[in-house]
Amino acid sequence: MVGSKHLVPILVLLFGLPAWGMGQTKRHFIPPPLRIYIPFEAAWNGMSETFDKNDLEILRQDRAQGLILSSFREYISGPLTESHISKIGERPKLIDGDWIRVRYRYEVFVEFIKEKETLVTVHANIEALEHKFLGTENWVNIQTNGSLEEKLLTEFGQLLFGQNFTLQEPKKGFWERDPTYLPDFGERIPRIAGPERPE
Repeated sequence: MVGSKHLVPILVLLFGLPAWGMGQTKRHFIPPPLRIYIPFEAAWNGMSETFDKNDLEILRQDRAQGLILSSFREYISGPLTESHISKIGERPKLIDGDWIRVRYRYEVFVEFIKEKETLVTVHANIEALEHKFLGTENWVNIQTNGSLEEKLLTEFGQLLFGQNFTLQEPKKGFWERDPTYLPDFGERIPRIAGPERPE
């Protein structure tokens, strides 16, 4: 018979490990703000060029605020829409309808820190069009899984620093924390050093 002092470790093994393992299988992470050691102008121009290379139409840009906002781009439409949502976000359950279209746009902030230090933050805003069986349709916000942000930031970094550039994943367990948790400044901003972008 198992004593009470052995029961807790057994319960941890039975219920704790599967949850831990599930967290480890997540392939994407939402990239935190990226600190780079180049002037603001080089970072701003680099992000603009990354938008151009991806044929992203700029809806609005404000250099004083460091904001670049793209227009919505359709990701997919048709019968494969539902399965494709999970590639870029968290798919909500539908009770009485179908997903028929998905679109996204980028919101990028390029922030001047000091003469040769800049902070770049990328947000992907994703929406899916829900078609209800009664015929009504409405756009639903989809929570990103970070894959779109990861793609854009990686291409931006490779443009500035070469093809060997990769994003550093947050410390183990970072993405498992409560989304409202704000880690300290040094933890959430990876320090990536590199040469200035040539003119």
